Amino acid sequence: MARSAHLRAVVLGVTILVLTHLSPSRIYASSPDALLISSIATGGSSASDEYVVIEGVGFGGTSIADYELVYITASGATTRRLVSFEGSAPLASGARLLVANNLGTFALNSFATWSEGIAASGGAVRLRLRANPTFIADAVAWGSATPSAGGFGAPAPAMSSTTMIERQRSAERVPINTQSNSTDFTLVPLTPPNLTPEVPSTPPPSPTASPTPTVGLVTLTPTEIRAAPLNSSVTVRGTVSAAPGELAEERLFCIEDEGTGLGVFVLAQSGDTDLDRGDVVTITGMLTLRRQALTLVATTVVQIDGSADSRAALAVEPPTPGAWAWESWEARTIEVQGVVSGAPKDLAGGSRSVTLRLAGGGELLVGVAPLVVGAIPHGLLVGKRAVMVRGVMHQRAGVTGGGYRLWALAVTAGPAAAPLRESTAIVGGPPTAGGLAFVPLLQVGTPSIAAPTGTQAWWAPQVSQALSVRGGSLELKGIEGAGLVVLPVCVGAQVVPGRIRAGGMVDRAGRAPYPQPW
Repeated sequence: MARSAHLRAVVLGVTILVLTHLSPSRIYASSPDALLISSIATGGSSASDEYVVIEGVGFGGTSIADYELVYITASGATTRRLVSFEGSAPLASGARLLVANNLGTFALNSFATWSEGIAASGGAVRLRLRANPTFIADAVAWGSATPSAGGFGAPAPAMSSTTMIERQRSAERVPINTQSNSTDFTLVPLTPPNLTPEVPSTPPPSPTASPTPTVGLVTLTPTEIRAAPLNSSVTVRGTVSAAPGELAEERLFCIEDEGTGLGVFVLAQSGDTDLDRGDVVTITGMLTLRRQALTLVATTVVQIDGSADSRAALAVEPPTPGAWAWESWEARTIEVQGVVSGAPKDLAGGSRSVTLRLAGGGELLVGVAPLVVGAIPHGLLVGKRAVMVRGVMHQRAGVTGGGYRLWALAVTAGPAAAPLRESTAIVGGPPTAGGLAFVPLLQVGTPSIAAPTGTQAWWAPQVSQALSVRGGSLELKGIEGAGLVVLPVCVGAQVVPGRIRAGGMVDRAGRAPYPQPW
């Protein structure tokens, strides 16, 4: 499975880094929409006369709002954020943006400022995504900077109070970017920052040159994206299945493959959130694992290509119990049926969370974003209400797996009774062969009891709730005519946690208290 491969790759990579004490790996942007650092000054008449100029070199407007500029000491031991570009307008090709020391001469005309100085003798600056600091649009090292400082290639020359470094340009005034700082930058006399947009000239065609073939932009589907390498820069086209805000985060949305229904999450750039379900969009970004979910961190604005009808909620077989039980349905629109257990809980940002008890004893957390709460009929999200929830499956924060939450897009009243004859708690599962009634499976380690006659779907859950442990024995309350009690297998028993009302051992799952052998 693509996600499993991604997870294995990430775990292996992190393990190697931890064992060898290496600095985090860096992923450098490669996109037709790009940003470059064009000039750096580390001081003038005062040590605070520092500035950095960022230039847009992409086709059309290049967004910088999701980036930040950081400074790394020459040894690479210390990293300090200088400025965040949040709120900045996109940079047109050739447009420039100034950031500077707040005590220096150039602070007045800068977009943002910093307070602590940068060393003229050596160091580095990186332009990186805030959401994923390993994604670096540009990095420039100078002077005594070591490779650990994270520049491109050999460092540029060190600066003084009368000099600065500036990116070289071709004869057509195009910024040179060989990804070697010593080659791309040259030492020049210190001057005030030049913020005049640079418009590259168009050279005359060479009569002897053969035409260069045009390489088209490769656009992938969400299905193809799920098989793409992590940390790669890709362009994807899909249909919005959950709009920004419906997954609780303002900039997070989900797109799905019109053909397969496979989906991928997208973290949009700041302010680029005017989307609705059904919009067909094209977006370029970097593929990463964010909160363990495969996510495209956008590096361009979303292009809306039209609209499409929403796909029907996916009908699936029930997941096998386990830490990654819901992995197959990540970023897919599914519909589940169950009973609300307990009262809703408040989450950060005004979202709500409820526990949905599924047939067979399983549970699933359901999140409801503030944007969706108003569309849910009053009184549905209360304890013991049978409901049908349609939404997109996402993961919760954490690195150990198993933390899944279905973010609701719609909640409707479910059937009042629970005589389930389906093979699954998820709507759309195939019926059992011959139309026979189905006895739901209990979670591993749950004591169960067999009915003396007949097979009724409600019997197992009811009996499991009636069993209790007292000392070294089981007690059955409220059930008559029991024929056979089946205890959980006690393999690798462990001490009962203090929160469980029993004084013995439990099964491997840590749930059902098991009688002491003496």
